[in-house]
Amino acid sequence: MRFRTAALVLTALFSLAHLSIVPGAPAEPGTPAVGQTEGEAPDSPSPATVAFTGPRMQVDKPVFDFGQVEQGDKVTHAFRFTNQGNRDLRVQSVKTSCGCTAAVIAADTIPPGTEGSIQATFDTKRFAGQKAKNIRVHTNDPLNPVTTLTLQGEITTEVQVQPAQVYLGRIQRGVPTTRTVNVLYDQNKTFEITHISNDHPAISVQAEDARVKGKKGKALQVSVSKTARRGPLNDTITITTTSPKRPSISIPVVGSIEGDVIVLPSQVSFGVVRQGVGQTRTVRIKNRSAQPLSIGQVRSSLASVVPELTEVTPGKEFSLRLHISGDTEPGKIRGNIEVLTDHPEEKQLTIPLFGLVAAGRQASR
Repeated sequence: MRFRTAALVLTALFSLAHLSIVPGAPAEPGTPAVGQTEGEAPDSPSPATVAFTGPRMQVDKPVFDFGQVEQGDKVTHAFRFTNQGNRDLRVQSVKTSCGCTAAVIAADTIPPGTEGSIQATFDTKRFAGQKAKNIRVHTNDPLNPVTTLTLQGEITTEVQVQPAQVYLGRIQRGVPTTRTVNVLYDQNKTFEITHISNDHPAISVQAEDARVKGKKGKALQVSVSKTARRGPLNDTITITTTSPKRPSISIPVVGSIEGDVIVLPSQVSFGVVRQGVGQTRTVRIKNRSAQPLSIGQVRSSLASVVPELTEVTPGKEFSLRLHISGDTEPGKIRGNIEVLTDHPEEKQLTIPLFGLVAAGRQASR
């Protein structure tokens, strides 16, 4: 009888132990789950199993390499994309990196699972060499609100102008100055320069035949006359060709003629002057001629700006101190300083004045 009772107790204990490990059965508070170490947190769902909610823009090929095109050609490409989300994708704006690139979208709302397209056009007439132009597409995609599309490739030129602009710089009056510009093209092509012209009477252009690294063309000698007047020196060289793509080529010419007397800076900006404080600027006047220079008088067109002249090096260099008083009424500063000299050709030098006098509270912002 004792042995039978013990067997029944053992059987009951085994059954209870078996029931406590049945999968899915609730455990007592604080009891680890099966396969879980005590103190270890239960597994959280994998990010891959969480469903994405919202629109999603997926571009097939965001970069289009157009290879090699000739300058003046227009590159056109349709960028295709798909809405892989579960809500409507809305294109809010399409912005290009410069005015040379245009982009047009077929539809600004793309339902889930459907395809959209953006037609991009790049005008290459002002570019040469390796270039890349970007298009930024702004959408309501929460994961990628801005998508960048790129047109890239090499632009070859039928004719090369080196340099593309003639910068003469600041030239001293009476000093002969010449710059060279090469206009080159492939010697195997039927390309010819038929005419070269410019407008400024003080600038002359002479053309000579040139050959550089398998290319032929013209070497232009751009010269400035000794008699050029003091002041800005701007011109345009126009080249007429037989090319249907580039029948006319324009080369800007930029520079200035300075006299024997140099004013640095050539104009004075006081910036924003706080009323009651005042401001001071200093101008240097240098004489580059062999003859000594004498300054007889300095006049200000503004009563609020007081000039004070100091001779640094006799006949050669002067310091002009310009002070605007603190009691000047608020408003714009617009006027001139006139410097009268004994130079035979530069008897009067004019220095423009700019700035703004503001009330104390406004100026301190």
